[in-house]
Amino acid sequence: MAKQTLSIGSSANDGTGDSLRDGAIKLNSVINELYAQLGNDTNLQINVTTPSTGQVLKWNGAQFVEGHVDALTADLDVAGFDITSSANGDVEIKPNGSGDIKFWTGGTGSALTYVDGADGKLKYSNHFPTVGDLPENIAHHGMFAYVSGDTTARVATAGGWKKIIGEDHSLGDLGDVDMTVGGGPSDGQVIKWNDTNSKWEPANDDSSGGGGGGTTQNLFEGFTADTGSTTASAATDVLTVAGGTEISTTIVGDTLTIDMTGALGDANQNAYGVIGSDSGSKTASSATATINVIGGTSISTAVSGDDLTITNDAPNIVQEVYKTVTGDSGTTTAQLSTSSLAIAGGTGLASVVTSNTVTLNADFYLSGGAMEGDNVVYNGTSWDPIESPCLNLIVSATGNSAYRFSGSGVNTTTDNPTIYVYRGFTYRFNNETGAAHPFALRTTSGGGSVTDGVSGSQEGVQLWTVPQSLSAGTTYVYQCTMHPAMVGNLTVV
Repeated sequence: MAKQTLSIGSSANDGTGDSLRDGAIKLNSVINELYAQLGNDTNLQINVTTPSTGQVLKWNGAQFVEGHVDALTADLDVAGFDITSSANGDVEIKPNGSGDIKFWTGGTGSALTYVDGADGKLKYSNHFPTVGDLPENIAHHGMFAYVSGDTTARVATAGGWKKIIGEDHSLGDLGDVDMTVGGGPSDGQVIKWNDTNSKWEPANDDSSGGGGGGTTQNLFEGFTADTGSTTASAATDVLTVAGGTEISTTIVGDTLTIDMTGALGDANQNAYGVIGSDSGSKTASSATATINVIGGTSISTAVSGDDLTITNDAPNIVQEVYKTVTGDSGTTTAQLSTSSLAIAGGTGLASVVTSNTVTLNADFYLSGGAMEGDNVVYNGTSWDPIESPCLNLIVSATGNSAYRFSGSGVNTTTDNPTIYVYRGFTYRFNNETGAAHPFALRTTSGGGSVTDGVSGSQEGVQLWTVPQSLSAGTTYVYQCTMHPAMVGNLTVV
């Protein structure tokens, strides 16, 4: 209701003010409104006695009384404002007993960070699945986090998220250490500084230069020849490589050359040593000596090109196929016209008879022409000449997700392993998966093809002679042209 004022008239008892009744009506209206607004229409529910600064009205169950805000009865929404203190005072949060102070991730999240009321320690979970899930490093400079994808802790710096090396890491995890040089360290090696690569690398402790390492080491421990042997007894021992009969040796710089000084022999060698027959024999006296094959009774001979034809001029007469055959050791004589002569392969030779043809196959033969200095590699059927040392890897597959390899020291159970290759060596990749997983050599994943030194078929045998021009550390990839996930590194060492 609107405010009502008692009229008191112009002067005392002049009869111009409100009557006693009208005044009482107005007073009752005010009293009713007060009891309605400040009470329950029967009793006043506000009882303020001696309030102090900062107090508020609090409901005690029966009425509102003065008091301090010492307990919340519902969630507190700061509505964008801060909780602050005055006069440099502290902001203290004190849970009762062993209660925790918890920081929640959203209204329906979980308390990943909290102060443990039992021991007062700040505890939190700062776990990220991958490095890509980490927050921006500049804004979070100094933050610590753990990445479960590689089980490594990190700290945010201006230069990015840096790994924290722990006791379960190795020396090679340090940024200036390269433990892959030379295929990894071997027994007795030390870690040396390589100024060219600005890296600590495994190497032999073989000189006193630079940071030390002892005196000059023995260049050899033991050396064995066809006859005799020697053992190094001092760091200054000298191993002399002396030429033998018609052999000379020369050393220029770090290269030892062994030359044959004698004649290689005549280009035309004796085609035979001794020819024996049923009666008489002949010994070759020169490289141009001639053997005459002359027909006997009812036998004629003819030579046409490279073919010698022996004809039975009286086929109605049963002839002995052979009379006597003489070998390098032993002879045999036909006893009957039906006697059989077995042509057996000896060491390194196998004999095959097809129709009227006897073929002698050498177990070791080259499928192509060899050149000076070539090595040979068995391809499963014959031997291929290769111009450099050759390592063979058999290529297989695990579904459409990974290649696997066997041979040359590669772990046969590792998916898409890194293959370390040496410059100047030839690598023979035998892709036994064929057309199902063509095996491509590429500069990068999905990139251009490596062509220098590469020959053969991606679906079969493929050769790669690693160019000497490549730098150590150069990394190419092998990749299936049909399934991009089948990819691994080829690293030059």
